[in-house]
Amino acid sequence: MKIRIHSIWRVVPVPVIVVRRLPGRVVGISLGPLVLVRHGYHDDWPTLVHELEHCKQFWRGGAVIHLVRYLADPKYRLRTEIEAYRAELAACPPAERKGRLYDSADALAFGYGLGVDARACRRLLRVPG
Repeated sequence: MKIRIHSIWRVVPVPVIVVRRLPGRVVGISLGPLVLVRHGYHDDWPTLVHELEHCKQFWRGGAVIHLVRYLADPKYRLRTEIEAYRAELAACPPAERKGRLYDSADALAFGYGLGVDARACRRLLRVPG
């Protein structure tokens, strides 16, 4: 197990713990103020950006209040995941963005119990403008 320290807002340290396994196809997960990332993805900057965005949401949303809302409110969960996936896509090299958009939309459609299909997720994940 490796531990790396990243930061959000240039001042808040976030421990990123590299683990051998995570459930199913999960490659990263934010657990409030820290991140677990599957070995092999610890150098994938867009994945780290996604999880660090969730750490920002944790602090902005009032820590435990954010966690409760994330678990209990599908609309809130959708909004936070869209924000994190958009940050992830923005961190991708342009040549990789389209493929990552499709992968991200599939993950959002099928991995969060939100009742939104992949096509709608692709529309939601496109950065406005």
